[in-house]
Amino acid sequence: MEKEQEHKIYTDAIEFFGVTSQKIMVIEEMSELTKELCKELRNRGDVDHIAEELADVEITLAQIKMIYNIHQAVEAQKDFKLKRFAKNMAELKKAQNQ
Repeated sequence: MEKEQEHKIYTDAIEFFGVTSQKIMVIEEMSELTKELCKELRNRGDVDHIAEELADVEITLAQIKMIYNIHQAVEAQKDFKLKRFAKNMAELKKAQNQ
């Protein structure tokens, strides 16, 4: 799906259901993903269900970024955190090899 079409769907959902409803929805979707991951850890899970719930979480998170107009701030935080994570992993690997 094209980004413009995705953006319109998210905008329409926020306008139709309302900001509060979409904030509640992201919480519900994250909870459902958590439940599916826990089931998988108990060997009762289904990877297809995990994929479905993860898609729901990503869709609702995109709406949250729109609501707060924080897409660029989130990307900047991800970049910072990934660089820090890579540095920490390199240090751990180096220490492990000594």
